[in-house]
Amino acid sequence: MLIEITAILRRDKVVPTMRALDAIGLGAMTLLTVSGRGRQGGNVMTDIDREIPAEYDAVSRITKHLTPASFALAHSLSRPVFWIPKRMLQMIVSSAMKDEVIDLIMSVNRTGWMGDGKIFVSPLEGSLRIRTGEQGQESV
Repeated sequence: MLIEITAILRRDKVVPTMRALDAIGLGAMTLLTVSGRGRQGGNVMTDIDREIPAEYDAVSRITKHLTPASFALAHSLSRPVFWIPKRMLQMIVSSAMKDEVIDLIMSVNRTGWMGDGKIFVSPLEGSLRIRTGEQGQESV
């Protein structure tokens, strides 16, 4: 059985997540740029609210942790923006790999702070490779 895993991630967690997925042999995935908001209504923590990891450079500290109001000021907007830019990673895996992939995504992306993301898991009815006509697991 095939499973579709969709993960909504922080932008700075995409590369580490993709490297970790590559390391377990999962190279095929789709990456989309998305915007959204969670229970916090689009409010994000600022630098004052939490410690910034040392690996962030000065520009990242300014641009990655703005509140909607400060984002609006920085971009000359007339009102606060409550849509947070994220990345959506989609992949199709066998049911045997499902738990390993989910655990890996969780371990790479969990910071303990608002906005860590979401993972959605869905059974997939079918899959076809257009070029060859392969179906099911062989098409992935």
